[in-house]
Amino acid sequence: MRRASLFNHSKHPGGICNPPRDPRDLYTPRFVKGKGRSKIGLCPICIESPLRGGRGQKLWLSTKFSAFNYHMQFAHGVSATTGRPFSPPLSYRTSNRRHALKLERSEILEGRCHKCKKWVPVESIKDCEVKVKELFWWKHAATCHQGSQVPGDDDFYEQDDVFRCLEELGL
Repeated sequence: MRRASLFNHSKHPGGICNPPRDPRDLYTPRFVKGKGRSKIGLCPICIESPLRGGRGQKLWLSTKFSAFNYHMQFAHGVSATTGRPFSPPLSYRTSNRRHALKLERSEILEGRCHKCKKWVPVESIKDCEVKVKELFWWKHAATCHQGSQVPGDDDFYEQDDVFRCLEELGL
């Protein structure tokens, strides 16, 4: 497959090219607009088609006021430090909650962290559905993991045409 046909498959999204730290960096915006306080970055995951795990939408977020950072960490679970997804819990358990109020869970799911070895709640105490189920784990991971990952936890790429092209290029 030719490189031009692989990477020029859609219209230019606007802004200027902002090269990632490396080709497999999922965090860095590939395109940016503006300067200083008005600088915005295009989410590199949301812009992808649903077939590649994205939303097929251009989502521009401020890079100077943490909007981009919060979106990448808490909507996609991607670490700003590594550019890679946060490692999941090593294991799970369900714990009883004493004195749960009327609209709270009587049991809560917890995940074991590879870094701090603690059992961390991976869901809200409120008994309701949330938009992003992994949010509670990702919040813990963003503060605790500090770039560490579970050994061997690096096979998170979709092995599609883009992946194969990068492999052929030695990237």
